[in-house]
Amino acid sequence: MSHHHHRCDKAQALVYRYLDGEIIWFRRIRVRRHLRHCPPCEHGFHFEEWLKRRVHDGCYEEIPTPVYERLRAVLRELPVEGDTGG
Repeated sequence: MSHHHHRCDKAQALVYRYLDGEIIWFRRIRVRRHLRHCPPCEHGFHFEEWLKRRVHDGCYEEIPTPVYERLRAVLRELPVEGDTGG
């Protein structure tokens, strides 16, 4: 694997966390720098950014109450991270 492909893999692995503002500032700078110099990754990033915006803007319908209640029941059954079960 070339050094360039390795950087692409790292940038692509961070794209969702980048878009959600979940990565530290110096990693954001590294991702931006990579995107500036890598048109395929930049194109993919802009697509993901566009898609996230479309999903966010299109989610205006309320969830039907039965679906909401089923989802809550399922979520209550999931183990909590760090829970030792005791």
